[in-house]
Amino acid sequence: MYFQPADETALRHLFSSNEAIIGMSYIGPVIDPSNRILPSPDCLVLDKRYEKWRIRRCEFKYEPASVSEFAHNGRFDIAVVWRIPLPVKESLLQGLRTQNGCEEIVALSDYPAFSRLDTYRAVEAEELESEGVKRVEGVLLNIQNTGYATAYVAYIAAAIYPLSFDSHMMKNAISGFPEVKNMLPQGRGVVVSKLLQTKPPLITWLYDRRYRWVGAIHADGARRTMANVITTRFGRELPSDEVIVKFRRAEP
Repeated sequence: MYFQPADETALRHLFSSNEAIIGMSYIGPVIDPSNRILPSPDCLVLDKRYEKWRIRRCEFKYEPASVSEFAHNGRFDIAVVWRIPLPVKESLLQGLRTQNGCEEIVALSDYPAFSRLDTYRAVEAEELESEGVKRVEGVLLNIQNTGYATAYVAYIAAAIYPLSFDSHMMKNAISGFPEVKNMLPQGRGVVVSKLLQTKPPLITWLYDRRYRWVGAIHADGARRTMANVITTRFGRELPSDEVIVKFRRAEP
């Protein structure tokens, strides 16, 4: 996702773009006991933020100002909005509890990963292709202590995109590197997960132990940049063709 949402439709796409950030994912439309799709609320989401996962009814509004905007949306558990002032949010939630049974309002602009996005504007495809690629080198060079190992992981993720990879398999692939060989498995896991916290993130979590190169950054362009970082800046070797093939074949 390259931009802040400009309307409710874009807000829904943004919500679904990176569930690792918000801990929730889109399931589908709300259905009644006869499996008929209901016009409202907007959808069902899977809430993974707690030990016990929950399926929750969800309603989207871009920047709601009052409870009246939800008057015809029926019963739902959570409202997802783009931006809402805190005083309005508190009073709105009180009204939504009474009117719609709503338990929570989530404002995506409260998450830095979303609020830092550029404001929506006209753009060419070539610009979007190069935008993220330009930042990849700086991201990898800013990683302390395990820069090569983490770059190695990122390179494989980009090389096999849109396929995903298993984090245990990836930890095994880097286990012999001098900078990580004395780490416990949890430490080697951090080498991989660092790529979730970079700005911008270079991988995204899908489910269980599955991760994938982030689709917002052109994978082939990033791989060329990473090849230069690995061979020139780190003076190390790229993942071999055999390693890349093993990860491609390991896709479930």
